[in-house]
Amino acid sequence: MEFAYNNASSATTGVSLFFANKGYHPNITVHPKHNIASSQACDFAIDLNELQSTLKTEVFVIQQCY
Repeated sequence: MEFAYNNASSATTGVSLFFANKGYHPNITVHPKHNIASSQACDFAIDLNELQSTLKTEVFVIQQCY
C-alpha cells in the first residue's frame, strides 16, 4: 500500500512523492550489471535539485492562490 501511495501522482504537483524525492520513477526490475559513472551521478544530483526547486515553486504558487 505504501509503495502504491508513494508512486501515485499528486494533484498538487503532478508527480509522485517517490519522483519528487528521488528524481525517477521506481523500477522493480533488477539490473545486476548496471553501473553508474561518477559524471552520471553528478548529473543526476543536479537534475534532482532542479526538480525539487521546481516542485517547491509550484507548491508555493498554489498555496498563494488559497
